[in-house]
Amino acid sequence: MNRPQANRAIRAVCIGFLCLASPAWMHAQTQPGAGRVCPDPGFNPQPWLDDFEQLIVEMSAHYADLEYAVEARHMDLPRLRAETETKLKASCEEGEAKQALQSFVKSFGDGHLDIEWPNPPAKVRGAAAETQSPCRSLSYETPTLNPGIDFSQLPQFTSVGGDRTDWFPSGILTVNANQKLGVIRIPVFGERWFPDACEQAFRDLHLTDARCDQGCKNKLQHATGNLLTAILMKRTAELQSAGASAIVVDITRNDGGSDWVDPVVRSFSPIPLRESPWGFIKHEHWTKELQQRLSQVESDLKSGKEPKQTLEEAAARLQSAVALSEEKCDRSSVWTGGKLTCSLVVSGVLYSSGVLPYAAPGSFAALQSRGVLFRPFDYAYTESSARPPLYVVVDSHTWSSAEYFAFLLQDNGAATILGEVTGGAGCGFTNGGIPTVLKNSRAQVKMPDCVHFRRDGSNANAGVTPDVLVPWSVHDSPYLRAQKLYRALVTAVTAEPKEAGCKAHE
Repeated sequence: MNRPQANRAIRAVCIGFLCLASPAWMHAQTQPGAGRVCPDPGFNPQPWLDDFEQLIVEMSAHYADLEYAVEARHMDLPRLRAETETKLKASCEEGEAKQALQSFVKSFGDGHLDIEWPNPPAKVRGAAAETQSPCRSLSYETPTLNPGIDFSQLPQFTSVGGDRTDWFPSGILTVNANQKLGVIRIPVFGERWFPDACEQAFRDLHLTDARCDQGCKNKLQHATGNLLTAILMKRTAELQSAGASAIVVDITRNDGGSDWVDPVVRSFSPIPLRESPWGFIKHEHWTKELQQRLSQVESDLKSGKEPKQTLEEAAARLQSAVALSEEKCDRSSVWTGGKLTCSLVVSGVLYSSGVLPYAAPGSFAALQSRGVLFRPFDYAYTESSARPPLYVVVDSHTWSSAEYFAFLLQDNGAATILGEVTGGAGCGFTNGGIPTVLKNSRAQVKMPDCVHFRRDGSNANAGVTPDVLVPWSVHDSPYLRAQKLYRALVTAVTAEPKEAGCKAHE
């Protein structure tokens, strides 16, 4: 009969003991559904939940690869949403909330979908900034470029000197007494990583003030790219003079870059390269972009430029693209029902290269809209069937425009790709993309607004599967990586040569 009172007494003593032993306990809070106690009672996860809600609204409205996530990756988005909300509600501090959002973004496996947290304000550099070189003031910087395959580990390799070996290291790899391969390393496909080249282009253009408008910046960027392309071709010629009968381009650990990849890939290819269809999203960002392209074509038509038929067909195609970009598609129900009721991606109208899938170098030279018709014409390059056979080396850290370099050659049967499956970052951002800043954390979310489709219709986000898989391991030393690749190259080079372009015309 007295046992209940005794139990109450014991509980009272225990509670008192805990209070005396851990005074902070009284200030802790338990997160709903978390099953644990947070030491900081001041942390409120609600702003982070609000940011997450904004994020999925933004992704519904303009994430180009949301459909790929559902239809190809078979992602269960309602479940992912619920799991992320649970993690956010259980967060005890800012770091955990950030991790929940980062995990959500990472689950899409898209190299171009990223979340960046705000950095502290940069320190004012004062008068030193006034003496900065013109190109560095335009954000051309010299980063630590990623190294590629260390061929110097192999006794069969000899470095070849020449112009700008610090930008594009190269050498000769001996296969046998009769065959040598010229190896050239391209660490990145972006002009802004080569400020010295920019300075030279700045002088060549006779510019005097770095504070130029966007048109001036574009002109400088293209001139820098042209200079870099010329150096690459010079390096290739030097390798051939040293006895190379084929060229190996190493783009392992190449993070991508810019449209400069367009002239480079065409300069290496032994055959003309044709683009596959490309996708853009139904969004005002693209409506504006397409209208600007259309205005250039219409300007050439009004000026009586030729070829008139090509321009008229381009105008009609762009008008159709503008109309399609204005269509509405609400994909928000995918986060609750898991199904898409419409497609936000417009495909089959344009190409990554513009209105046309191919045009010979020098075409449309007098047109203002030449870059609209065929984007590679923003740069200078040449084509030649006399170019040597091409081999391209990729790995899981080959991304973005570096992947484009590989898959465009592969889709056209213009090169043999060796290595491992690439990272998987298809199309990126047009004119900087669509700004997305989360209202509470001020995090910036970058998401692609276009889609690269391969020749077989697949999404380039799946990465590039090499023609020849090299059995690399994460435990391999630099020597083993080079040695395994060398064996694969020897096998590929000594095998029955395939006719260039056979895949593209099958």
